[in-house]
Amino acid sequence: MIETINLKKHFQVGRNQTLHAVDGISLSIAENEILGLVGESGSGKSTFGKTLIGLHERTAGDAFFDGLPLPQKFTAKDHLRYSADIQMIFQDPYASLNPRMTVLDIIGEGLALKGIPRADIQEEVGFWLRRVGLHPDHMSRFPHEFSGGQRQRIGIARAMIIKPKFVVCDEPISALDVSVQAQVVNLLEDLKDSLGLTLLFIAHDLSMVRYISDRMAVMYLGTLVESGPSDAVFFEPKHPYTRLLIQSNPEADPILERSRPSAELTGEITSPINVGPGCRFADRCPEVMPQCKAVTPQPRLIVSDHQVACHLYDQT
Repeated sequence: MIETINLKKHFQVGRNQTLHAVDGISLSIAENEILGLVGESGSGKSTFGKTLIGLHERTAGDAFFDGLPLPQKFTAKDHLRYSADIQMIFQDPYASLNPRMTVLDIIGEGLALKGIPRADIQEEVGFWLRRVGLHPDHMSRFPHEFSGGQRQRIGIARAMIIKPKFVVCDEPISALDVSVQAQVVNLLEDLKDSLGLTLLFIAHDLSMVRYISDRMAVMYLGTLVESGPSDAVFFEPKHPYTRLLIQSNPEADPILERSRPSAELTGEITSPINVGPGCRFADRCPEVMPQCKAVTPQPRLIVSDHQVACHLYDQT
């Protein structure tokens, strides 16, 4: 359903200075599949999601939805055209909701644009409020009257009410309590099955990503370093960065957490401005080799559907 080929998004941050936020991402998401996108803060995950659905203009590369090319720069007509099929759950629930609109108008806006009568919209909004763990009486309130977790659930209801085909979930559970996170993740899985949804699930919680995702992709400083089936990436990571990222995932058992060795990284983070050739992780990698700093590694298939961009596998 979704495919990107060498997708790039660069920002000009000063005279002759270019920030390589997303730098050549090629991946695909099959219909009714959940792809988990992980990586530390600043790796470009959210920027990739926003560029894919047209909130940022692509610097280069191609993006396809249902086999048809998406425009490089979305116009107002393009957003209206694709909004029925493509939606996004935003990371910041405080910035993504209009403070002057009621919950009814926020969640029902997509239906209103379709010309659905207000009485029907009110009934549908009440249904979705219950489905995300809120009460229909909340539809007359404004966003400032809710907590961060409640606002996030409002954002989820807004995205799902029009029954899209593809949803970018940008940290949809980061603002929620642990007890509610499982409810929302199970809700997304139910919606995937009942509506045939395809999801790009962006998150930091590797255990949750492994639980909900069919496949997992790992980003580092704008590049894709590894991708494959979720269990294969989580339990048999190939790239040194993926290994360290998974080692840093905390154990639920405090005794095991205290006894296991530290996964602390050394070295400086490579600047994402005016990036030269070589692996972005070379300055922090415990297995760095001379070619890592001179030649940019290309993704290669290690085993079935498991790719890694690392010079350690040049001879395989």
